Amino acid sequence: MTPFWRNAIHWLDEGRRGVVGVMVDPALKVLSTSGLKCKKTNFRKDLSVFVCTAYITEHLEEIQNFVAEGGGLLIGGHAWYWEYLPLPPPSTPLRCQCDYR
Repeated sequence: MTPFWRNAIHWLDEGRRGVVGVMVDPALKVLSTSGLKCKKTNFRKDLSVFVCTAYITEHLEEIQNFVAEGGGLLIGGHAWYWEYLPLPPPSTPLRCQCDYR
């Protein structure tokens, strides 16, 4: 496990040394080497850190409250949508936030 991910999980845990809930197997395999107790699970309120994809649609309000109350949240996803947007010509001024060059 790279120091970056280990440090990120420990920072999100804030010294609680609680359970890190992980939704997906590849992340669980990597994060299990953090030294913290990692468990494959959906969202639970008793977690110290919750690791999920950006595409979940359930428990959104509960997750928001979890973070507001100090719980750690690590979200991963892929911004594939931006790859399919046409780029504006370089001479065109930026019109909205989606016109990145």
